[in-house]
Amino acid sequence: MLFCPTLERSNFHCGVPMLPKRIRIDRRQLLRLGAAAPALALTGCGTDSDRPSDAGPLKMRYRPLGRTGLQVSEIAFGAHGVENQALMHAALEAGINTFCTSGSYLDGKEERALSEVLRSARVPRDKVVIFTGDEIPAGTGAGRVVAAIDASLRRLGTDYIDVFYTAQVASVAQVSAAGLLAGIDEAKRAGKVRHLALSCHTGGMQDILNAAMNDARFEVFFIKYDFVSYPDLDATLRRAAQKGIGTVVFKTTAGNRQREIKDLEAGGLSFRQATLKWALQNPDVASAAVTATSFRIIRECVEAVGQRLSAAEVRMMRRYADEMADKYCRFCATCECHCPRGVAVADVMRFAMYFSYYGREKEAMRLYRALPAERRASGCASCSAPCERACPFRRSLHAELVTADRSLKFEEA
Repeated sequence: MLFCPTLERSNFHCGVPMLPKRIRIDRRQLLRLGAAAPALALTGCGTDSDRPSDAGPLKMRYRPLGRTGLQVSEIAFGAHGVENQALMHAALEAGINTFCTSGSYLDGKEERALSEVLRSARVPRDKVVIFTGDEIPAGTGAGRVVAAIDASLRRLGTDYIDVFYTAQVASVAQVSAAGLLAGIDEAKRAGKVRHLALSCHTGGMQDILNAAMNDARFEVFFIKYDFVSYPDLDATLRRAAQKGIGTVVFKTTAGNRQREIKDLEAGGLSFRQATLKWALQNPDVASAAVTATSFRIIRECVEAVGQRLSAAEVRMMRRYADEMADKYCRFCATCECHCPRGVAVADVMRFAMYFSYYGREKEAMRLYRALPAERRASGCASCSAPCERACPFRRSLHAELVTADRSLKFEEA
């Protein structure tokens, strides 16, 4: 029998990794805000000799997406900001049938690119699952929601969208927005949308998901899922699955900062691959969306399908969680009520993450510029930083905000 180490419960506090003493915080606060995830119950599986192959055919697997009747590839092509048609063709050839695009808030470029690829590859419409969505601000009327859907349909060159998601939901109130729900109902009656999803990656996400479960119109969750955020999320996804809600996840790399940790991937390990194996070991996760910006990334991700975590990968992920404990922003927004200027700290930190670790500099600067001036970090340099003292993870928030403002406002100079 192979010995398959787990992250022992003795090293955890109710399933949450114990933080170093200098950043230890109250247990209730820790569980509410998300110090570490559901499943750093990384149940190890495999051996130290497990290594991905550099060659050979790729084999995709598929899972049902809740009660929708759709079968989705375990790896989805995250087209957020990616309009490279050659990469989309490669994804199709690798067996990926699920494409997660964006609507007008990214100018719809990915939708147009996907339309060209599906047309040129002559892929039957019912053989591909298309996710697309838009931000639906508070107060948006049903007509504007339908107009956004119609615009996506034109760009995609299709008659219907498999899954339309309301993007960047940040509060429980947004879940039951009358305009959104009325617009979706109208679009469904017209055959333009088949299933409604909620997309979220903010503080309070679990409360938002719990609220969405009370409305049968939400059939899919499209959410952030990593191994250092959102305690008890696995239990939330279990309840969702029991209600027939399917889940597709993204941002499994918990900030994508593996390059900052020396020799983390030594010996041929792939941090990205390990996090995908971890996410897909949850039977309540149907698919993991990855922003694939190269052919290498597509192969690397698809090779993770059907593979079990090795002992070495468990150790690598444990090390990442330990070293990023006071560096990685969970976007919990706990600090924001302590800011005398009302800076949107969680948003600023998210945009800074896109800029520094995701290679999405232009998008990050555009999003930062779209914030109201008083919500940006332009005045943080002269502030005494009460936000930093309020951060439950003891992050160097003051310096990070000053650096973020300096980086993100370049476009305005």
